[in-house]
Amino acid sequence: MLFPRRRTTPRTARDFVAATLTKWGETSRLDDMRLCTSELVTNAVLHGAPVGRLVLVRVESLDEELRIEVHDSGKNKPTKRVPEESAVDGRGLLIVAATADSWGVKERRGPGKCVWVAFDRANSGAVPMPPHTTGAQVDTT
Repeated sequence: MLFPRRRTTPRTARDFVAATLTKWGETSRLDDMRLCTSELVTNAVLHGAPVGRLVLVRVESLDEELRIEVHDSGKNKPTKRVPEESAVDGRGLLIVAATADSWGVKERRGPGKCVWVAFDRANSGAVPMPPHTTGAQVDTT
């Protein structure tokens, strides 16, 4: 689903992911998936998507994992950093790394990048389901 670059987008994207996963019956780690979605979409809105561009959130149910992708057209790749103890931000990817089973950044068709998180079925107790996704890859330019 495509989302505008707005302050409300992380909440709307989080709700979209939760509704999709609930519809699919994939709720064993729903809170973790909502948290990671919120962190990645917040990063895309604040640091990734240029003004006037969109953020794409994609959810996939694969054989061995559930995957959430956040695409934006920004040039900079996110990196984990260790913020000052008194800093009020800068912990998003630390939270993602501690919560998801894996995460990463990959190039995408068109400008920008895709930041993804994955949750292994073996770690969640989820029953394998046929692969499905929320939709096709969409260019956010």
